[in-house]
Amino acid sequence: MKPVPHTKRVAQFARKKPQSRKVETLDEFSARTNAPAPKAAEKTANGRARVPVADINFPEKQMSKAALKSALRLLDGIIVTAVIVIVIWNSYVGLNGNTIIAPLSAGLLGTGAFGLALWAMRAHDFPASETYSKHLKTVLMASLAAMGIWLSVALIVRPDTFSPDALAIAGLLATAALVLTHSLYYGQVRRLYNQGQLMPTIVMLGATEGARRLIEENARTRELNILAIFDDRLSRAPHNIHGVPVVGDVEDLMAWNALPYIDRIVVALPGLAEERKAAYVKQVHLLPNRIAFIDDEFETLDHVKQRLTRIANIGLREVTGKPKSGLHTLIKRVMDISVSATLLILGAPFLGLLALAIKLTSPGPALFKQPRHGFNNRVFHVYKFRSMRNDMADSEARQQTQAGDARVTKIGRIIRKTSIDELPQLWNVLKGDMSLVGPRPHAVGMRTEGKSSMELVSDYAHRHKVKPGMTGWAQINGSRGPLHNREDVARRVKLDVDYIESSNVFFDIMIMLKTIPCLLGDSENIR
Repeated sequence: MKPVPHTKRVAQFARKKPQSRKVETLDEFSARTNAPAPKAAEKTANGRARVPVADINFPEKQMSKAALKSALRLLDGIIVTAVIVIVIWNSYVGLNGNTIIAPLSAGLLGTGAFGLALWAMRAHDFPASETYSKHLKTVLMASLAAMGIWLSVALIVRPDTFSPDALAIAGLLATAALVLTHSLYYGQVRRLYNQGQLMPTIVMLGATEGARRLIEENARTRELNILAIFDDRLSRAPHNIHGVPVVGDVEDLMAWNALPYIDRIVVALPGLAEERKAAYVKQVHLLPNRIAFIDDEFETLDHVKQRLTRIANIGLREVTGKPKSGLHTLIKRVMDISVSATLLILGAPFLGLLALAIKLTSPGPALFKQPRHGFNNRVFHVYKFRSMRNDMADSEARQQTQAGDARVTKIGRIIRKTSIDELPQLWNVLKGDMSLVGPRPHAVGMRTEGKSSMELVSDYAHRHKVKPGMTGWAQINGSRGPLHNREDVARRVKLDVDYIESSNVFFDIMIMLKTIPCLLGDSENIR
């Protein structure tokens, strides 16, 4: 009987099959990246064939659970504040002619009390194994605690201003609103779990006791989507560990077409296996994926007492790619959506006229679409205004732009010089493929000095730990346009990695403000 892929086993726990697909065959990926051809399926010691790596399904769409939690907390704060302010205004302030200070003070105090109680009860964690009744119980307990704190503080601080009856009614209505909204939250979160979008997708290196403990606990809590195990000692490795298949060695992992969709690579080796750990890290540390070790103390603890949320978040020692907070991710995405949507709407007439001018002055479409590497090396299509002759389009960037490049049209020279040709990428930002600020996405197959650009600098892949951007730290520091030699590539990568390590919302705003003056004053870089 053909072994059941682990993702299907997880789906059975969730009672609904996650939506997933394969983006390309392993042969196609090997040909595109010049990777070695996939090996024949390995066999275990008893002659049983292993599950082929190409048969492991993976979710294509994923979202940040931390960012979702921050968004739900913010939404709850808005709802509670609105309910309390409206009730206090109608039932008390309106009758006594007091100013707006009273309802606003009551609203802010109530928001603080409810927010603190919901945070303390971890009402926005939504564990994968949590039932609907247990979640509502958590929300109700937090709401009752918040009402007690709120009423006590309000009566002590302003006994002549706040009406106890109005506060009690506002608190009860706020509780009812939270129960309703959290019922909706729960349904949507279940749907995202069932589609595999909220569970971190991981693979493990090492078919060890530590891997077994983590997999057993995950079978109970279902908070991780553990796809497969890779081990460099296949001859002695089991066929699977509690349903998670052992599919190949590290070379198979490096050549896997699903690698861009893996959130984390977990090295599951005992503390004494330092040489094997070092060998694993040496092989995979150039990947943009986050890499982590299972903490040594986890090997000696009773796995039944360990929550997998701890294992997923702080029970693993990060080696590379420490993620940003959920609030940072949320604010950055909100800024991306609001700015890109506004610019697309306001700039629509100009963009339309420019597209018409391109079509009238040069045969071919107004837009140019090119595959580029994005977050975690995922391939997406970036949009630009066409600036070159259509019959000389170079979608793989085999030949980078030169001074006086004959392929560039007359209008192309103007829009490339000012980077107006990049404006259609606002659509990529709106879709979520890109961000307003981040490392510029390079074309798939881009070559420098006759070699693949990514082969020239060891840290090249680290620039893909975040979404690519329309502008970035490298661009405002003079590194824009083509990369003609190893030094150009190294400088671009260094600036991109510096941005990733120190990025925050204020840093992004500063980069955006400096972008236009840098573009208009740039007379050195070839575009």
